[in-house]
Amino acid sequence: MLDDHERETLRNIQRRLRVDDPDFAKSFGTGTRRLRRAAATDLSRRAYTTMLVVSSGFGVILLLAGSPFLALLFAALAVWVWYARAQRDENDGERP
Repeated sequence: MLDDHERETLRNIQRRLRVDDPDFAKSFGTGTRRLRRAAATDLSRRAYTTMLVVSSGFGVILLLAGSPFLALLFAALAVWVWYARAQRDENDGERP
């Protein structure tokens, strides 16, 4: 974070750049490439996969422990995560 003095100094530099060489100042805003959001997509895919594995694992453990109702709840959570991940993958495929 910049303090007020630094912010004002930065504004003055930007103003001088626009006045002295407008083409140079414009070059910063044009022709820039946007980075794809692949890293965020990978992270969320990992999160979905982790949730899927953990919920399935807890479901199996609870079923073996003799608690079929809680095992069914974790199985339902695993199905919901599987469906949400599939929907996200479909939506990612539609983006340019």
